Amino acid sequence: MLKKFLPLLLMVAASAEAQNIHFFGSIRASESTIRSDDVRFDRVSNQATIAPLSTAGISADASLNEKFQVLTQLILKSDRNIGIDLVQLRYFAQDGLLLRLGKQRLPSNLHSENIQVQALLPWLNAPREIYSRVPIYSFTGLSAEKKLGTHFGVHGYFGDTYDDFEGETGDYVFKTQNLIGARLNFTASVLEAFINHYRSSGILEVDAPTSLTSAGFPEGTQGTFSQKFKLSQISGTTAGVQLKPKDFFLLSEYSLIRSKSPVVETQESASVSVGKDVTETWTTVATFSTDLDVASRIGPSKTATYGLNLNYRFDLNNVIKIGFEHINYKEITVPSGLASPLPTTTNASTFVNASPGGNFDIYSLLWAFVY
Repeated sequence: MLKKFLPLLLMVAASAEAQNIHFFGSIRASESTIRSDDVRFDRVSNQATIAPLSTAGISADASLNEKFQVLTQLILKSDRNIGIDLVQLRYFAQDGLLLRLGKQRLPSNLHSENIQVQALLPWLNAPREIYSRVPIYSFTGLSAEKKLGTHFGVHGYFGDTYDDFEGETGDYVFKTQNLIGARLNFTASVLEAFINHYRSSGILEVDAPTSLTSAGFPEGTQGTFSQKFKLSQISGTTAGVQLKPKDFFLLSEYSLIRSKSPVVETQESASVSVGKDVTETWTTVATFSTDLDVASRIGPSKTATYGLNLNYRFDLNNVIKIGFEHINYKEITVPSGLASPLPTTTNASTFVNASPGGNFDIYSLLWAFVY
């Protein structure tokens, strides 16, 4: 129902005079040490590839008066089409209450708000086990955010989600209804922490290419394998803490997602990152992220990632990131009771199109900008 307000909000945003307009994007070059020429992990193969505008978008906000503000953000999607990332009406009440109506960021993580703006993130790759196992970043609905005294704040939200994304084995559409959640925030000097919990129900649709040769078609004939799965009683709990003195930061995050369906029965993961400003322009960031428990047919594998990236910031708008990742890859036995949503027995998932056969490394170079 609330999605019907999006065209109206877009009209309001278009008619308002924008005060702040920002363009952002990134260009990435990557290569892996996976032995097979046919295996890709997170769009990276063992051949050096350049991804122009791997992320790109434009955001604009406009104040309608002293209490109302409109925010719009458009992004370039993986299929090279333009999509609405955010569009919301904000109301600033006198008592410090902030109300949002429209498509807005799901407040699941420390860096949820800027997840699409690579230049504002400390990592070259946000920890996949936390941010990308279930890549749902926004919802359409209503939220209320309010400070409770000096250190605490609460953020409640309600709505629906609709996210389509391209995995290594096919196209995915994930919809949830009656999403309801709340986040408790704590801030004190250089410390920031939160805990977040939500519940919903949803539907997962999977369209994956498959060979039709076994069905009597000529060799090389491809078709589409489509299935729809109901995910009941979805619940998610996330938590994070960040310590950020003058030239150093330490952040850690935890995520647990569960449902009553073996398609995504359990996904539990954690990460920790340490960063240090070596000079005014150079920052080094070391990250460890890992799956703690996985029972999922769309991701039947466990990974543990050791990452190191060096960031060089030319100015406030441009940053170059050089990165190395070592990935421990382990195939798992998927839950019983349901046919696999993917037409393969090679432990394909949203990350990888076939088993990489063991551990491997990824080397990357990225230029990110925001203006």
